[in-house]
Amino acid sequence: MERVRLMTWCRSCVSGVHLPAFAAAEGGLFAEQELEVEFVGCARAPVWTLEGFTVRPKAVGSGEVDFGLTSVAYVLAAQTELDGNLGARFAAMSHQRNPIAAIVRDDSEFERPADLQGARAARWSIPWFAQEYAGALSYMGLDPSVIVDSQEPDAQLERGEIDVIPTWVDMTLNHVDKDYAVRPIGLDIETYATGLLAGDHLPLELVTRMRDAIVAGYQLQREQPEFGIAAFRRRFPDITEQHVRDSWALFEPYAFDGGAPGAMRADRWETTIAHTAATHGLSPFPAERVYRPELLAPALEYAPV
Repeated sequence: MERVRLMTWCRSCVSGVHLPAFAAAEGGLFAEQELEVEFVGCARAPVWTLEGFTVRPKAVGSGEVDFGLTSVAYVLAAQTELDGNLGARFAAMSHQRNPIAAIVRDDSEFERPADLQGARAARWSIPWFAQEYAGALSYMGLDPSVIVDSQEPDAQLERGEIDVIPTWVDMTLNHVDKDYAVRPIGLDIETYATGLLAGDHLPLELVTRMRDAIVAGYQLQREQPEFGIAAFRRRFPDITEQHVRDSWALFEPYAFDGGAPGAMRADRWETTIAHTAATHGLSPFPAERVYRPELLAPALEYAPV
């Protein structure tokens, strides 16, 4: 068995993203690939800006961990800071399209992305979500929203002082336990958002085995959801089973619709890199500095065990 370290992400914000990897561990898919995977917590961001979150891809690039579940925006920000010398690239994609969404009151008049033009959108404690939201509207050819700096977006949404909280659709669950009902409006633009990052210090055959095990974990999680949920909750017992199930339900369409789970396509990557760089003022690095081109071929398909 070959031992590797996989850095997890925010246990409550994106619980569903983790489940294919935890299903792979619970269902023996890592063992099939002769891998022993240690799950480690994510590196703590010193500030919740895009630049602050680069600590996570940097941990993969430095060899502190071997793999990590992370964001395309974090990786491009890290590459920009390091002049293209981040020693890590993507091996598989989790969200096959961008999950940026507008959280609105359930009783609001907003129903579809076109309705959001001119709406008041919060720039809250994770400010890069407001940029991501604005970039998605621009990508769709829609007029921008009005960005409002906000210290308490949920309270302001309740009082009608703002119309939209920009966030990922996965994080809708962070806003539902209030005294008023909310719902997400997904913008669903066709760019990658998150995936499995692999350190450049790892040989391709090892990265391929890890990729294939996690890709197989998607189908296993879909067919036997108790596998990933049980393993995830042993690692993160403070997260309720219902929260994990609800998070997976929000994430699942973004993983399965529009392509095979984990898949990477050169044309989608070209669009993703250009859009993400323009949205966040980052450098548009060549594709080979963002993902491993050798892994563009379809991942192996495994039957659940």
